[in-house]
Amino acid sequence: MKKTIVFLTMFLIGALQLLAQTKTISGTVTSAEDGSPLPGVNIVVVGTSMGTITDYQGHYSIAVPANAKTLEFKFVGMKSVTRDIGDQSVIDVVMEPDVLGLDEIIITAYGTQKREAKTGSVSTVETKSLKDIPETSFDKMLSGKMAGVVISSTSGQPGSNVQVRIRGNSSILAGNQPLYVVDGVPVMQGDQSYFTNTSNALSAINPADIESITVLKDAAAAAVYGSRAANGVILITTKSGKAGESRISFRTSYGFDQLANDNHYGTMKFDDWLQYQRDAVINAGGNPDDSSNPRYYFPESYKDSTRTNWLDELTRRGPIYNAELSIEGGNTKTTHYFSGSYQKHEGVFYDIGFERFQGRLNLDHQVKKWLKVGTHINVANLNSNDVAMQSLYFVNPIFAGLLISPLDKIRNEDGSYNLNIPSWMNTNPRANAEYDEQWEKQNRINGNIYVDIDLYKGLKFRTTNNYEYMDGEGRRYWSPKADLTVTKGTLQTSRSKYGQLTTSNLLTYNNTFGVHTISATAGQEATKYNYNSYYIYSPDVDPNIPFPTTSTSDKDEADYEESEYTLLSYFGLLSYNYDNRYFLQGSVRRDGSSRFGENNKWGTFWSVGLSWNISNEAFLENSSIVNLLKLRGSYGLSGNFNIGNYEQFGLYGSYQYNGVSGFVPTQPANPDLGWETNREYNIGLDYAFFDIFTGSLDVYKRFTEDMLLNYPLSRTSGFSSIRKNIGKLSNQGFEFMIDAKVFKTSDFTWNLGFNVAYNESEILDLGKDKQFIDPDNNRIVHKVGERLHSFYLYDYAGVNPANGVALWYNDSGELTNKYSDARRIVAGSPEPKFTGGFNTLLSWKGLSLNTTLMFKTGNQVLIEEERYLNSDGAFWLRNQVNIATDYWKKPGDITRNPKPIADNATQSREYRSTRHMYDGDYLRIKDVTLSYGFSNAILDKIKLQSLRIYASAVNLYTFHNVDFFDPERGVQGTGFGIYPQTKKFMLGIELSF
Repeated sequence: MKKTIVFLTMFLIGALQLLAQTKTISGTVTSAEDGSPLPGVNIVVVGTSMGTITDYQGHYSIAVPANAKTLEFKFVGMKSVTRDIGDQSVIDVVMEPDVLGLDEIIITAYGTQKREAKTGSVSTVETKSLKDIPETSFDKMLSGKMAGVVISSTSGQPGSNVQVRIRGNSSILAGNQPLYVVDGVPVMQGDQSYFTNTSNALSAINPADIESITVLKDAAAAAVYGSRAANGVILITTKSGKAGESRISFRTSYGFDQLANDNHYGTMKFDDWLQYQRDAVINAGGNPDDSSNPRYYFPESYKDSTRTNWLDELTRRGPIYNAELSIEGGNTKTTHYFSGSYQKHEGVFYDIGFERFQGRLNLDHQVKKWLKVGTHINVANLNSNDVAMQSLYFVNPIFAGLLISPLDKIRNEDGSYNLNIPSWMNTNPRANAEYDEQWEKQNRINGNIYVDIDLYKGLKFRTTNNYEYMDGEGRRYWSPKADLTVTKGTLQTSRSKYGQLTTSNLLTYNNTFGVHTISATAGQEATKYNYNSYYIYSPDVDPNIPFPTTSTSDKDEADYEESEYTLLSYFGLLSYNYDNRYFLQGSVRRDGSSRFGENNKWGTFWSVGLSWNISNEAFLENSSIVNLLKLRGSYGLSGNFNIGNYEQFGLYGSYQYNGVSGFVPTQPANPDLGWETNREYNIGLDYAFFDIFTGSLDVYKRFTEDMLLNYPLSRTSGFSSIRKNIGKLSNQGFEFMIDAKVFKTSDFTWNLGFNVAYNESEILDLGKDKQFIDPDNNRIVHKVGERLHSFYLYDYAGVNPANGVALWYNDSGELTNKYSDARRIVAGSPEPKFTGGFNTLLSWKGLSLNTTLMFKTGNQVLIEEERYLNSDGAFWLRNQVNIATDYWKKPGDITRNPKPIADNATQSREYRSTRHMYDGDYLRIKDVTLSYGFSNAILDKIKLQSLRIYASAVNLYTFHNVDFFDPERGVQGTGFGIYPQTKKFMLGIELSF
């Protein structure tokens, strides 16, 4: 008994001593601007891993060691604050706005750092400005927002994929898309559909869930991602909960989209079209009033006939609806962020649309002072339906709407669809949209679990394990209801599965010794990716039961595909900061990939960056003019592993010869197949002046070496070529950005921003060849000394004013009227030389106007649909576009187009001609949002924390000289029957309580 009493006494004494070694600090954090509380402020005991955050009333409470000396307060958009603890138990803090963002903490590769500490070229986007933009994926919202980041699209279809280029293109046969990293883990991207025209894996992420977007542009910033960093890296961080009372937010919006057509592109007026047909008949030696020749019979009496505007009939205003709900909150130990969203976006063409059901759960829990765990889970159900576009199909509504004769009716007298259209293969796209099917349904999940362990002062370990999975089902059905020549339906079905498992393990160390700060990271990552799909073709299904089981089995066909790769990586980062004046950062990564040959499976990539914060030197420290002046320099080596999964192996494929099936070699083995590497130099200057201006200037040069190309082989080998690392390419340019806080009072704010980038590529080496035609686009040539993508076209010389025939330049530079004698030249490039954007924010009290403009210049585009749409009579009996009205009629006429000839065989309208090339320059009013946020006085009365209404628009107006609906044509500047860009208009309301 005595022993028990002694033990309890000693235990109590020890507990009291322990309690005496800690004390509790509490207080309130408010804004210096208006005195309002600041929720979510991070409070850290300097020199420890202990911390907390403020609740929604700005309150905090934290237990600190008795020997703790300092608290540090950090909040996005505010200047960091440090407070000595001393004997205080209550510390209230007023935070000043960080108007210039110099104290801002930015997300970087495998960590965070102050903006002033960066040594590489890094850009960030204010995500608050993105949430009102009515797009289906966040990547489309980045247009014009950052220097050197170019967003291009080959389709305006809802849910479509986009092409993102950071500092130009780096390869011909390997990938050019950047790496996307979400919450620290690389994710799948791109088009993963089977039947639909396009899809975008990133559309599974709700843009409203994104907290920050950071773009790593140069090797110093991105090379730690090794073989996946050659094209830059885009880091996405999603929102987390904040301690305090739960906050519920709801947003909903409704609007529509319509074709963007600011140049009034369209079909001929009926009278112009009729005169065009009559002139074409006369030019062919016929008589348009001779009824004995029905093919050439176009009497004036047709002016009184019933006519159809097919473009109007096949297009519409597509409704858009969006709703989002989020709940966030928690306490000092556990925080949560939950969101759910629904979006339905119908296209401007019938039976084209995108629908998304999405949910996210981000949960973080501080188990012990030294242990934190959490999970981030995103789920989405994506449904896309469309009709065949992106090529010149008869069912393509944009192609058909411009070409079907206005004399053909869309419906019969009984209201049924007219399927008797001989000039259009008896195809009525409106009937196909109603009766045919073409869709893709995807169920996607991306989830990770992480564990953070504080091992020792400044030493932490973090493991993140992530699995991403997509299960897709596709269907394409051609109904006999839309085709009178058949009685059975044709069905194609697919099932696709993608999976990616990633583990990432980091050991980090951070410490400060006087004026010296060191940060080090050692890490290991592994990724396993797999894909499989099957496809069934059933040509004769019962239209009443259109499924494979009703087809004739002996006509059915099936296909199966499977593919996988693995990637294993080891890496390290080291950062050194001396007195916030001199910064050094280095990284190294060793990657091993199953995609490369036995002799080159492993690659080493590294970078080094230096910066000098001149503004922290004594001679500028108290300057009233210079807020920041920092010089940066970096050099690094990164890689590109974006090739096929089996290009290193000798492959066999099925083949049939003389009725006997077997396997034959289809690809030679190459055990030396290796990585494309990028060497990049970057010099940069970051600046801030007069408490008004901030910005940066970067100059860079990048070399792609060991570029993968098809090396020609002797036919006696049984192969035409083998893929080898033999090419070399350079990209060089500059980027400039400036932002200005022009005016700011308690009621009125005006901010301005401008960014511009210049990039020029040059092919330095192609191995054996000096040039070759792009294997996937014979309008493009790759030629030593020229830009990476160059148009290779027949040289059109215009119209002969004497007789109205088309003229061409031959190899001697002389004029000829024979297309077969025309020379083929490097005529321009689809790569823009200059890109950039303007942005402005005007706010007065609760009213705010946010506008972004973007531009591209110095590039060309090819509108080869003109071969049919402006065919000089060759595509006879169809409609033509309004630019065709400028044609030759009599000797001496100086016109754009040759004379039309019915059933023209002169080849004046042929493919691959400079006649169809335009300067692709444009200036676009990209997005505009007008909003009003209600005042606190009103919110208090209606018991809400916030209430805001807004109107937004995308692609409001585009200034350009391209004869098409819109000048956007993707990276290669070409395309056929593409879904043009659209304008979107939305009204919305947002509230929280």
